[in-house]
Amino acid sequence: MMSIRVLFDELQRWQWLGILVGRLAVGLLFFISGRGKVFVSERQQQMQAALREAHVPFPETSAWFVSAVEFVFGLLLMLGALTPLACIMLAGVMVVALATTKIGQIKAASLFDWLGQFLYLPETLYLVILFWLFLSGPGWLSLDHILFSSAKF
Repeated sequence: MMSIRVLFDELQRWQWLGILVGRLAVGLLFFISGRGKVFVSERQQQMQAALREAHVPFPETSAWFVSAVEFVFGLLLMLGALTPLACIMLAGVMVVALATTKIGQIKAASLFDWLGQFLYLPETLYLVILFWLFLSGPGWLSLDHILFSSAKF
């Protein structure tokens, strides 16, 4: 029993690594996705078409805005800079993606099956990770920690 407690204590000391890997993976995903949509006209056109099909207002402006949010806040999330704001902005993108395109594509015979398919969506997982990072913070290996850990508010 004591060895399990020691193991749990030791694992907790390494939680910063899980935060770092989660932050880097999700931040990089959004950064790469946004970069493609900002700088590659074909990707920008695909995004506009998807937004038009989902009946999102002002698809050209919305596509540019969403792409810029993914690019900028994905980079900030990777750096661990303004992490709560980055999580909120990227979560907003995921909520809109789920509401406008993904949820309507789920075809399930029961609520249980629907929930299983909903939880299987990558957007749902990204949303969960962003929520976790919002609450946990960026960890000690981040710009937020470097800039704000000694600040007294």
